[in-house]
Order: sequence, then structure tokens, then C-alpha cells
Amino acid sequence: MNSKSKLAIAVVLLGAVALAAFYYTRDEQKAESFDIGMVTFAGYAPLYLAKEKGFFGDLDVELHRIDEVASIRAGISNGELEAYLATPDIALDTNNRPLGKAVWAIDESAGGDGVVVSGDIADLKDLRGKAVGHEPGLPPSFILLYLLHQNGISASEVSFKDLSTQDANSAFVSKAVDAAALYEPFLSSAAKNREGSKVVISSADTPGMIVDLIFVRDDQLAENKRSVEKVITGWRKAIAFIKSNPDEANSIMAKSFDLPADEFKDIVSGIKWLDLEENKYLFGDASADGPLYESFDVVRDVLKRHRKDVFDAKRDDHLTREMISEQE
Repeated sequence: MNSKSKLAIAVVLLGAVALAAFYYTRDEQKAESFDIGMVTFAGYAPLYLAKEKGFFGDLDVELHRIDEVASIRAGISNGELEAYLATPDIALDTNNRPLGKAVWAIDESAGGDGVVVSGDIADLKDLRGKAVGHEPGLPPSFILLYLLHQNGISASEVSFKDLSTQDANSAFVSKAVDAAALYEPFLSSAAKNREGSKVVISSADTPGMIVDLIFVRDDQLAENKRSVEKVITGWRKAIAFIKSNPDEANSIMAKSFDLPADEFKDIVSGIKWLDLEENKYLFGDASADGPLYESFDVVRDVLKRHRKDVFDAKRDDHLTREMISEQE
């Protein structure tokens, strides 16, 4: 074989290798995925908008509705989920070290979580001796525990019934309990479906306390920051789209929860979606911690007061400003 023939074969082989590398890289990028676990909560709707509009770019973000917190924790532990959405009280209400680090605040509840009561209950003090359906470890339950303590009422003075949120909603509507700690859309639905009932307290009474965060597995932060950045970028694009195209955005988000657009808008009226400036405020900077850090400690202390086995989590182990600083 002459030198020209050898050269031609070499060129063909190099071309084949390059082509194979191209397709491998392209397929690998297509296959890149990021799985996020969450309860069913209308405040997470902009993530569905981001997915629908392609705001996550080439990242395949899968949104998993898992209404048992224990199952979300299991998904993070066994590697089925890269991240989960939770308020500090959900993340911290565990006997074991909480999983992951909070990298971004997506929403603040300003009325989206609360306690609905029967017509004969005027205020918190009237809950003494009453049956209250609640799902331990979720924000509405935490709000109730927090405000009971603030008003000098012991949790032992209330007859708590541990139920899933859906079952607590049903129990209240059927009059099996006198009150229920619920989040939207169940909170509004319960108040509407039991005559004379009303929301007696809500997250509007605890500003800055109920903030939903993206908690990411530690290994993902160390090895897969690119995907985490794409999730945050997708969220920010969704918030911008909501502001510039509210009707289309609400229509898409409402469909993701099987709700009419008008009803969806009413439900999320008690939710504030957060962007970069709010995250800078909540997390603070290297010179001073933001209010989220103090809230983290308050939440932990309230939970430990109610149940002494709660893990003594440290704020710096579970909050990081790293991803926020990269959004500049």
C-alpha cells in the first residue's frame, strides 16, 4: 500500500472518529436530565411554564409530584432525584441530617398556607380542645405550631389528627374535624366547601418564614453545577415571561394543575414568586447573612420544641449563596 493510500485511510478513520464523537456528545447532551421532587403545590407552577416554553434549554427537567415527604427524602437518598423543593420546616423536620443544600428561593407564601376553621371558631384560642387535621412536617402545620406558641397555647391543648393534606381537607369538609392545616389549592377549596368556615390564620401572618427553596444534592453541586444553573435560569426566564405575557403564562400554569385560569390566579394570589433581587436579600452576602438564615434557626427551634428528636441542623450546612452569585 502506497503512502497516498495510507493517508487516505487515515483521513477516513479520523473523520469517522470525529463523527462518532459528535453524535456521542450530541446524544449525551440530549440525555442530560435533572429530576426534581415536590408536593402538589400551585406555587411551583412557573417550573411547569419553564418546561413548556423550553426555558431549561437542552436540560431535560423532570418534575415529579410526590405528596409524601418521606418518599421525596427516599428519592434524594437513593439518587432518583437530583433536587427537591421544600420550605425550611419540611427540610428540617427529620431525625436525620437534612438532605442537600438550598441554592435558590423560588417563592414565598403570603397566604398560600393556613388553617381553615368551622364557623364557631373565632381565633386561635378557640382551638383549645378542638380536633385539627394536619400533615406533620408541612408548612401549614408548622405555621399553626409557631403561632400557637406565639400566643401562649401549648400544642398539647389541641387535638391533632395526623392526616395527609388531601385527607385533612376531606375530613374538614365532612365535619370529621373542627379545623385543618392546609396549603393551596386545598385551603381555598375547604373554606368554600364547608358552610360558614373561614381561614383563621395563614402564612400572611408569618412573613419571611415560609419560603420554598430548591434543595440540591451535595454531589450534584460538586459535579453538576451546569445543570443546577440551567434550572435557575429556566425559573428566572419563566418569571420574566409571567410579567410580560401574564395571560398566556397563567393559561399554561393553570393547565398544569387542571384548573381554570381564573381559579388558578385566585389561588396563587397568596404566593410571591422570587427572582434574583429577592434571593440576594434573603440569602445576604459574604458581609452579612440574609433573613433566611435567621428564619432557618427559628424553624429548627420551633420543630425541636414540638419534637425533641429533630436533628440539630446548622444553617451553614444547608444554605449556600454559591449559585446566586453566579447569576450576576
